[in-house]
Amino acid sequence: MKVTDIDDIRFSSTVFPSAEDLALWESLSNEERLAVIARDEQVAFESGVAEKSAMFEILAETRAEAKHEP
Repeated sequence: MKVTDIDDIRFSSTVFPSAEDLALWESLSNEERLAVIARDEQVAFESGVAEKSAMFEILAETRAEAKHEP
């Protein structure tokens, strides 16, 4: 089984991808993309159950982050 080194691949945005993140994603091979997806899914799984949030709280956080994107 081949291991893909993705330790240095990190994205700065969490909701809306920045231009830099889009460029980084486009520069990755399919193998690297799959490895990043698998890594991030594993990290999310290991983080446990998410806290309950009201829909208006989630939307407010998303809108606040969108305002900070260039």
